[in-house]
Amino acid sequence: MLAAAVILAGCAAHFTPEAVSEPYGLFSGIWHGLIFPFALLANLLSWALSLIGVSFLQAIEIIGRPNTGLWYYVGFALGLCFWGGAGSS
Repeated sequence: MLAAAVILAGCAAHFTPEAVSEPYGLFSGIWHGLIFPFALLANLLSWALSLIGVSFLQAIEIIGRPNTGLWYYVGFALGLCFWGGAGSS
């Protein structure tokens, strides 16, 4: 739980005026949930390379900001269900 909290807390907020006027919603949440493992790997790689002074994949975030709140997170959870096999028997 602590590792997940630290990883999610490390998402930097860099908002553009366009992003604030059109925040991420349900369908963006689903997409971000589907690509979560790849975003996580990219974040870990970016962090490891930053330790030796290499700037690579700095713009990739795990959770899209700014988002619409509840509906974004519902979509994110639905996208994550794909990786967890929530619909399989």
